[in-house]
Amino acid sequence: MFIVTGVRFAQLAILARVLDPVDFGLMAIMMVVIGFSQAFQDMGISNAIIQRQNISHTQLSSLYWLNIFSGVLVGIIIAAIAPFIAEFYNDIRITNLLIILSTSFALAAIGNQYRVLCQKNLDFRTFETINIIGAVAGLIISVCLAFKGFGVLSLVLGMIVQVGLSSLLFLWVGLNHYHRPSLVYRHSELRGIYEFGLYQMGERAINYISANADKILIGKFAGLNATGIYNLGWSLVIFPLSSLNPIVNKVSFPIYSNIQEDLGALNRYYCLSIRALSVATMPILVFLLFFSQEVVQVMFGNRWLGVAELLPALALVGIIKALGNPGGAITLALGRADVGFWWNLIWAIFVISGLSIGLSIVPSAQIAADILVGLSLTVGLFWHYLIARISKVDYRPIVKHLLQLFLVVFGIVSLSLYITGLTSIDQPFIRILIAGIFCILFYTPYLFLFEKQLLQMIKEKS
Repeated sequence: MFIVTGVRFAQLAILARVLDPVDFGLMAIMMVVIGFSQAFQDMGISNAIIQRQNISHTQLSSLYWLNIFSGVLVGIIIAAIAPFIAEFYNDIRITNLLIILSTSFALAAIGNQYRVLCQKNLDFRTFETINIIGAVAGLIISVCLAFKGFGVLSLVLGMIVQVGLSSLLFLWVGLNHYHRPSLVYRHSELRGIYEFGLYQMGERAINYISANADKILIGKFAGLNATGIYNLGWSLVIFPLSSLNPIVNKVSFPIYSNIQEDLGALNRYYCLSIRALSVATMPILVFLLFFSQEVVQVMFGNRWLGVAELLPALALVGIIKALGNPGGAITLALGRADVGFWWNLIWAIFVISGLSIGLSIVPSAQIAADILVGLSLTVGLFWHYLIARISKVDYRPIVKHLLQLFLVVFGIVSLSLYITGLTSIDQPFIRILIAGIFCILFYTPYLFLFEKQLLQMIKEKS
């Protein structure tokens, strides 16, 4: 995952020096449409395969062909509605770009079930090796095309290559190591799976809307240029989350499913997940909060300094989001897919309402970031209350640990900012290097002195 994240980071840094904010804005809008549609691609049944302790060959075969059918169907629907989305944003380019991207659904469906089976069997060596190959191929294609002047099309084709190659590799692994689907579809054997899947599908769709309502509404009220700047800022924040959260969530869901009857074990694993994520993500995001301008200058160049203004608020949202993600795995493992659905519905209503009102008054990316901070610190915290009630998790040690960690990290990064200010160095890379070394020198002793038990547990579970 670190390699995949590094490849994506390099791709973003290179393309930011070639493409314009409008290009990133266009891609952000299209990815919202594609991401939303992915919630319907497998009818929400992928996680049901993991959650079920025993699943037959006939059920897997039926689910495979259902996945193929739904992937093709969703792709056709996206191609059909592309002109209407282009009209909504008053940009005719969106039509052809979305039609091209719609092919990714059929490509992804070919290997999706085997991707899920790798996760169910904890075969993460294969899982991430394929992801690395796909990410590198996407990087090469998108960068080469961008330098040849293909603009936003370079991002689109890079994504299709990444999705298609990864899916074909998962198909090859699955046919050789897991199962070969029979030419059979039995609806009667999927009844219990359908109910679980429908809640999952609804939860994913609503969750994706709420998570991307900011981009949709910024694009409508403030324009694609503002959307591109905002999306690039959010990409910086999401990088540590996208590299660490999947590691925890992809592992924890199968584990939670295996120990779903042991509430004591669930409590211990959930606390471990929260502590591990906080120890890894909080220092990175707090560093982004304090050194936003230097990071943007080094990553994207001086013409993207507008991104730096958004990073402090987005970093705070990222911290809260990271700590809330493990809750989804534990509710699914307990068979409560309905909890995630209703929670995400309520959250979506608050987010869409708040952003719509705020952006209609002040159409800017900054107001959207500020609104998300406010909602995360109020409504967002109620999610943890639900997790505590449903899974019987004791949150007192978790809260104590988070407060202690935040004060320590905030103090270390604040002191590093003060020290770099004393040096009178103007070069952003040198400032980041000095501050980073200082933070590592002080944070490492903290880990070995106060997080020794956590490090030992992670080592044993690995």
